[in-house]
Amino acid sequence: MRVETVVARILNTGCVLIDGWGVVCSIDWKVAQLLHVEPSEALGRRLTEIFPETRLLEVLVTQQQLLTEQVINKRKVRVGYYPVTTVQDFSGVVMVVEPLSPVPPENQEHQALIDLYEGILSELPLGLAVVNRQGRVVFMNDYYSQSMECSSEVLMGLPLQKHVPFSKIAEILRIGKPRLQIDIEYRGKVFLLSESPIVSRGQTIGGISKVLSREEIEGQDFRSLTQRVQVLENKLLFYKEELLELRSQRSPLDEIQGKSSEILKLKQVVERVAQHDANVLITGESGTGKGLVAQTIHQLSPRKEEPFIKINCAAIPENLLESELFGYEEGAFTGALKGGKPGKFELAQGGTIFLDEIGDMPLTMQAKILRVLQEKSFERIGGSKTLTVNVRIIAATHRNLVKLIDEGQFRLDLYYRIAVISMDLPPLRKRPLDIQPLAAEIIQKLQVKYGRPIHGLTTKAEKILLNYSWPGNVRELENVLEYAFNFLEPGERVIAESHLPSHIIQLTSSSKEVRKPLSRDANPFSDTQPVNISLEDAVAKAEIEAILRALELTQGNKQAAARVLGIHVSGLYQKLKKYADSIES
Repeated sequence: MRVETVVARILNTGCVLIDGWGVVCSIDWKVAQLLHVEPSEALGRRLTEIFPETRLLEVLVTQQQLLTEQVINKRKVRVGYYPVTTVQDFSGVVMVVEPLSPVPPENQEHQALIDLYEGILSELPLGLAVVNRQGRVVFMNDYYSQSMECSSEVLMGLPLQKHVPFSKIAEILRIGKPRLQIDIEYRGKVFLLSESPIVSRGQTIGGISKVLSREEIEGQDFRSLTQRVQVLENKLLFYKEELLELRSQRSPLDEIQGKSSEILKLKQVVERVAQHDANVLITGESGTGKGLVAQTIHQLSPRKEEPFIKINCAAIPENLLESELFGYEEGAFTGALKGGKPGKFELAQGGTIFLDEIGDMPLTMQAKILRVLQEKSFERIGGSKTLTVNVRIIAATHRNLVKLIDEGQFRLDLYYRIAVISMDLPPLRKRPLDIQPLAAEIIQKLQVKYGRPIHGLTTKAEKILLNYSWPGNVRELENVLEYAFNFLEPGERVIAESHLPSHIIQLTSSSKEVRKPLSRDANPFSDTQPVNISLEDAVAKAEIEAILRALELTQGNKQAAARVLGIHVSGLYQKLKKYADSIES
C-alpha cells in the first residue's frame, strides 16, 4: 500500500501502528478513546491486551490487507489492517479505525454537550486551543488554526508546543499557574497569548491556550467583538441548562405525560404548532405544565438547535425587567457591568424566547415588547445601535388576559400579537385519568434523585390522590410525592397513606366516595339520586381549605405556603384576593 494512502487514512480516522511482534508503537488519541486507555498506557503493550477481538495475527501471517467491521466497547467500527514494509524500513501493520455506529445511548447526553460546546467555541472571535494533561491538542477552533497558519485536523492529538513555538503550555501544565504573553511576533503579526491550566477536583486535567492579534484589539470593531464574546459566553449557560434536561432516546412529546383525551389532543396540537413560526399564547392554572409545553414546542420546531430562553415576568422587579430583556451598555446606569451585558432577546437570536407569566408584565414593558414584535429590532439600554432579532415568542399566563384588557391592565394590540395561536391547558382535576401515569413518572424521577427503589403507591394512597382536587395541579402532585419520599422509613418500598401530607388526607377523608378515573362509557351520575352539585363551589371550597392549611403549616409565610401548594407566590396572592371574604370569615 502507498504511503500517501496510509497518511490520508490516518488524517481522517484514528490509527494504530503495530510492529511485527504485535506491539503498539504508536496510537492515535481517537482510537485510544475508543479503547478506553490513555495513549501512553497503550504504548509498548501487545494490541491483543487492549483489543482482544483484533484480527491482527491473521494479517501478520498472510501479509494481506483486511477490511472488516468489528465492535470496540459497544461501538461498531470499520477496521482496516494494512501491512507496511516501506516506511523508514518499518515492518508491521497500520490499523485504521473508523467509527460506524452512533454514540451509545448512555453517552448521548455527554456527546450532545461536547458537540454544543464545540459548536459555540468554534464561533468565538478568539483563538482557542484545548490540550489534555500531556499537552496534546484535543480541540482547536478555526480562528486559532488560521492565526497559526496550521490545520487543526493535522494537529489533533499532537503536542501543541511543538507546532506553536511561543506556547508555554507544557510549563503551565507542570506548575499549574496561568501565564500571559504580549507582543509576540509571529509570521508578520503581533499576538497576545493567554494560557492557563484546567483544574478539576484539585488535579490539572488539561490546559487552554487563547490567542488574539493586536490588530483585532486595536481595530474599530473590537467593541463589537467583545459583545459577540459576551453573547456566546451567556449562550453556553443556557445550552448547559437545556442539556441537563436531555433524556436519551425520548421524543420531546413523551415529556407530556397522560392518557386522557385532553392530553392526547394537546399533543396533536403541540406537534402541529411546532412546525411553523407563529407566536403562541399558553393559558392555564399554575402548575399545569405551561413551561413544559413551551419547551416541547421549541424542541419539535426547526429552531430546536438554537437557544430556548425563559424569563419569568412576575419574578423580576419592574425596574430590572427591561435590562434583563434588552441588555445594557457599559455606564448605562449605576452598577452596570463593565462592557455591558446582552439581554435575553439578544441571547435567544435564532431560537425561542418564553415569556412566562406575561399577564404580570407592566404596561410600560408591554409597549416595548410590542415594538420588538412589530419591528424585529431593539436597542440595549444606554445604547444607540439598533440590533435586529429573529426569535419566536411563546408566552404563558395563569391570568385571564381578556379580563385584564377590559380593566386596562393589558394591551389589546400586544394580545393579538402574542395570541396568534392560543392553547389552554386543562387543570389536573378535570383529567383524573392522568393522575396515575403522572404519579408513576414522578416517582421514577424521584427514585433517581433520592437513590431509593420505590415500587409505587398503595391502593389507599392512590385513591387519596385520585380524590384530591389538586389546586396546584401537576406541580403540587410533584411536591406531594417528594414530601412522601422524605417520610419513607429505611426499607420501605411503597408510598402509603401515612407518607402523604396531612392536609391532603384531611381534605379527602371528608368525601364519602373516592373519585375514580371514568371510562368513556361510565355515567358519573346516579339514576336514583338527584344531582345538586356546583363544581365551581366545590373547587373553591377545596382551594380555600388547602390555602388555610398551607398557611397554618407555614405559620403564615406566604412564600413557603405557595411552595407547599405547588403554585407561584403571585398565584397565591391572586387566590387570597379572590377568596378574601371567605378566608377572613
